[in-house]
Amino acid sequence: MSSSLQTILALSIVAVATVWLLWRAFAKRKAGCGGGCGCPAAEIKATLKPKH
Repeated sequence: MSSSLQTILALSIVAVATVWLLWRAFAKRKAGCGGGCGCPAAEIKATLKPKH
């Protein structure tokens, strides 16, 4: 395998990893508890309810 092909493959892998990490960082999160986090869901729901 030539060195130029290795360079192109390595840069492609880095580019894909960078895009994936940025997408994960800026992706919108679901509101509320996603489950499995060990948080007390009842307390969170009580604090998220709007007070009228």
